[in-house]
Amino acid sequence: MDILPSTHYHHPLVKQFNSEHPAGSKEIDLSEQALIAEARRITGLERFGDDDFLPPLRTLLDAIENEANLNPFGRHIARTRTLQSLTNRLWANASFEAHPDIRQRKIAAPVIIVGLHRSGTTRLQRMMATDPRLQHLTTWEGINPAPRPNLPDAGRTARYEEVKEAISTRHAVYPGALAHPMGADWPEEEMLLLNHSFSGFSALGLYHLPSYYRWFLSDDKQAGYRYMSDLMKLISRSRNEPEEKRWLLKNPQHMLDLPTLMQTFPDAKLVFMHRDPLKTVGSIMSLSWHFAVQHTDQPCRAATRDIWMDFYEQMARRCIAAREDIPAAQQLDVHYADMNRDWRATMRRIYQFADMEFDSATENAMAAWLAASEREGLHNGHRYALEDFGTTTEEVDARMKFYRERYDISHESERR
Repeated sequence: MDILPSTHYHHPLVKQFNSEHPAGSKEIDLSEQALIAEARRITGLERFGDDDFLPPLRTLLDAIENEANLNPFGRHIARTRTLQSLTNRLWANASFEAHPDIRQRKIAAPVIIVGLHRSGTTRLQRMMATDPRLQHLTTWEGINPAPRPNLPDAGRTARYEEVKEAISTRHAVYPGALAHPMGADWPEEEMLLLNHSFSGFSALGLYHLPSYYRWFLSDDKQAGYRYMSDLMKLISRSRNEPEEKRWLLKNPQHMLDLPTLMQTFPDAKLVFMHRDPLKTVGSIMSLSWHFAVQHTDQPCRAATRDIWMDFYEQMARRCIAAREDIPAAQQLDVHYADMNRDWRATMRRIYQFADMEFDSATENAMAAWLAASEREGLHNGHRYALEDFGTTTEEVDARMKFYRERYDISHESERR
């Protein structure tokens, strides 16, 4: 169980890095020109394809430079993450140019899990990912989706090992991140693909970025979602998956961008997961703070609270409104409490909704995954307190009352 430290702290590896790079702002260049030039040098490629990613990239870099107050380690992380996306865009474009048919592939009736962060969507996705009739994104493919033409096996081994090492570092430097356990070949959400267009929510959990957050709320992200779809097609083709094999997707951000999601996948089957906001709000604040605190020397709990309290409300309100325009036959509501009480009955509902048979092989695979997860304590939660972030259960309950009442979400009795 993770215990939220009572004071600002840096992991020893972060302290060491910062001491070795005292002039981080001068040593670590986060300018657009330098990052693009370095990505081109690494890949030996010039063409990104379209330049739709540049406006969000510029908004993000400006906010990082002028608002985030990053320490040297934070700047290093920002540079590493940006280069990872830029290099993958260059490699992906090489694949799209060599094989124009990739973008012509169909993505038919994906099953998409949608719900607030920390509401049980990850557990649901990973249980359903045991079904071989569905294809899903893995962590390594989400972070490194593009084949590398200059390496054997299109760089699959190198791409996997890079992510495996990064996850090991993540677990060491951000111990609180174990609240959302990851493995290189585990199922993961397509937020990782949106990050390559600099339109995923990840950055909001890593740094204090008020202007980027304002952009994030106002932008329709059509270009980012279109590129996400293209990367899914690239990944599916690279695996030699049949075009008709359905995708299983999951991303809390879809609550905010539901109209864009439906434009991208008009025949999607949407499974909405609901859980007591008193559990989810505090949990996401804690998880985000464990990342953000390593990247700055400034106190960041208040900033974490302000962003995520507002983000939760915005996602819930926009999702409720957008659902009015989606056919009822494409929507299913699932409650976290029902999943806990009888997951088999809940899965039968989901599979019936998705027009799939919930057979004994699928049930047994899910039961085995759940038993292993419980045995290893992968989804046991973590300790946090709303008071650590200057808020209360009463404030959160009042702010999210509209959401609780709309979907008849009960209060969970257990306290953390």
